[in-house]
Amino acid sequence: MLNLGAAMARDDYETRQKHQKQGIKKAKEEGKYKGKQINTELHKNIKTMLTAGLSYTDIKNTLGCSRATIARVKKLGLEHTK
Repeated sequence: MLNLGAAMARDDYETRQKHQKQGIKKAKEEGKYKGKQINTELHKNIKTMLTAGLSYTDIKNTLGCSRATIARVKKLGLEHTK
């Protein structure tokens, strides 16, 4: 009985994922879906703090963002300068 419930839940989960992907694909084709937009204000602040020589930990604690976000901004900044 428990296996049946688990199988039904998994099937429902997979169906929802499939429908979501179909909806996103359709919206992209219609030009309505642009994905998550960049927080330009946060990126600007991170770049300023990186330029000032602050550590990732200091930036993370001050701005409340993740280390991954800081690394992404740093990488994007380097790519734009090339």
